[in-house]
Amino acid sequence: MKNNLSSQRGQALIELIIFLPLIVTLYSVISGFANSINGSINQQKIARSYYYYRIQNSSTTPSPLSVPNFESWSYFSVFFIGWRDYVKGEGSPVMPCYKVSIPFKDSPKDKCEDAYNSEKSLWVKVGTVYGTCGATFYHKNGEVYYAPDQGDGDFSAVVDQRSCIIMQ
Repeated sequence: MKNNLSSQRGQALIELIIFLPLIVTLYSVISGFANSINGSINQQKIARSYYYYRIQNSSTTPSPLSVPNFESWSYFSVFFIGWRDYVKGEGSPVMPCYKVSIPFKDSPKDKCEDAYNSEKSLWVKVGTVYGTCGATFYHKNGEVYYAPDQGDGDFSAVVDQRSCIIMQ
């Protein structure tokens, strides 16, 4: 009996050596995805809270003065807040990126700010936009009209899909 017990000495060490790389690999892959999910949830909370802060006490969101360059639009009715990490070049927003680390894998050739150019990438890009459709405003002859007050009696823009788009 004593000889059988002594032959199993070091078994736990061998199992640790075999399974530790597998556990570390799984942890590193799962943590990349978990970080991107956590980042997305936090972006949604911030975008939503900032959106409601911006529209407080406004029954006709958006107001014409809150929309930049509203003079060039024929009508608009949507207001939204988006999350970006930074602006690249001529004003293109870049979404936050999270790298999924896979041990024993070459580092990705693409960068976070590059567009996806293949089916495989080690970057998870998280984009968040929050907003609502609001009152529809028309821009005619240099004047801004609330949709029901536009004069020609056409209320279809208040109740159909056009209430959620911006046209230039």
